[in-house]
Amino acid sequence: MSVTDSPVDALLESGLRMLITSIVDNAGITRAKTVPAARVRTAVRDGIGLSPVFALMCADDAITSSPLVNGPVGDNRLMPDLGAVAPLGPDHTVFWAPADQLTQDHEPVDICQRAALRRQEARAVAAGLDVKLGFELEFTVFTGDPGDPAVGTIGPAYGVLAMVKLEDFAVDLLEALDAAGVPAEQLHPEYAQGQVEVALPPATPLAAADQSQLARLVVHRVARAHGLLASFAPITVAGFVGNGAHIHFSASLDGVPFGGDDGPSEHARQLIAGVLDELDGLTGVLAPSVVSADRRVPGNWAGAFACWGEENREAALRYVPGSVTSRPDSANCEIKIGDPSGNAYLSAAAVLAAALTGLERKAVLPPGLDRDPATYPDDERPRRLPLTLEDALSALERSAVLRDALGDAIVDPFLAVRRHDAESLGGLSLEDRVRALRWRY
Repeated sequence: MSVTDSPVDALLESGLRMLITSIVDNAGITRAKTVPAARVRTAVRDGIGLSPVFALMCADDAITSSPLVNGPVGDNRLMPDLGAVAPLGPDHTVFWAPADQLTQDHEPVDICQRAALRRQEARAVAAGLDVKLGFELEFTVFTGDPGDPAVGTIGPAYGVLAMVKLEDFAVDLLEALDAAGVPAEQLHPEYAQGQVEVALPPATPLAAADQSQLARLVVHRVARAHGLLASFAPITVAGFVGNGAHIHFSASLDGVPFGGDDGPSEHARQLIAGVLDELDGLTGVLAPSVVSADRRVPGNWAGAFACWGEENREAALRYVPGSVTSRPDSANCEIKIGDPSGNAYLSAAAVLAAALTGLERKAVLPPGLDRDPATYPDDERPRRLPLTLEDALSALERSAVLRDALGDAIVDPFLAVRRHDAESLGGLSLEDRVRALRWRY
């Protein structure tokens, strides 16, 4: 039995009947290819064909253009990563694996977003860092017809009554996440009606991004089994607080922890400062939909202002010291600006690139804010992050740090896709933009 055969045999013996393998494209949408059990061995050996033009697919499924992608010409291979394979439920019949994009000669391709994150993770290891990321994912539960859905709960915000109403769904979801190897750290109703948050365990950067995609798929699958609809769109109901995809990051450096009783350590301050310096461009990566700016407003705890603060949920960067009983291991920095329309692999890669640049440059972290940024006088208030999608994309386009890290072959098609979305959907009313994206994510 070859090394390649061994994990495949284990999957088949466990009961696998179907393998879903997927990528996340530049529109933040998960695109998948599926093979039956009889073809898994071949798929793992040879890969599965995928046109490079998937890098140019937009939120409305239109295909835009970029000089760096040769339209319909060419072919890549999707290579399932069986190191991250997981069952989508306790019955172990349907499995999922993230895919790397390779050439037909099985060489890396420069448009692969997962490879971009792998490069930044290797850069962090080379710098002596032990980085951990954790995703908090918010989603909305609906009942009824997709064309005219109703929110699954009507509050109260964070209320136990909402949890009780979703109890059967929640229990099965926790069981399915456990079976998938992504045990939830928390699951609770959020502020908006029908809104739920699931917190995933910290992991190495690539594993954390994989976990975020796996958890989203599990949520959709369990919701469907309960006759519910789930949406990870940034805004699912116009006028409601939107869904975030918050990234918590921490890193020890040569054994020195990220923080302690006196706040962030020296290297943590440099890492946070690096992210702070790149917030405008990061907004273009982490919150790139035509409704993202509508979510990122003061009062929504969505990081509307370019600042940081200890336990400050209105700052774009929230330093979390953690409970006195869990320090220093629990110290981390939460990035509030992200939402689920971003590509988790690009989001994590961009955050790592900015943080590592701060470490390399020994960036200086300014004083943190100890109250709501909106309450400061005009001459002391921190600046707002980009108010429009185009402003955020232009900031990304100008960022040498992010462009160098992600590469032109990712950044330029990404900008083309997101600008197409802005042109095709941006002129619609908020209600129509929300409707257009509700079932994309």
